[in-house]
Amino acid sequence: MMKSSTIFFIWLLIWWVTFFMILPVGVRRNEEEGKGFDAGAPARANLKKKILWNTVFSGVIMAIIVIVTDLKIVNWRALFQQ
Repeated sequence: MMKSSTIFFIWLLIWWVTFFMILPVGVRRNEEEGKGFDAGAPARANLKKKILWNTVFSGVIMAIIVIVTDLKIVNWRALFQQ
């Protein structure tokens, strides 16, 4: 069984990696012209929705990792030993 701190920090790492993968999904650029508007900025970023979906997605990935580790489907120690 993995320690809860190990699970949390692996999940946090997965969360950040998947967050940066999900950020550009569904982004439309800002079409407004003028002072204070960057043409490359998103019109609506939908960050709350992306954070929620990312949390669920990274939780599912972490659950798969915990199950694979606990059932010893993959023996990580043997893989990384010299």
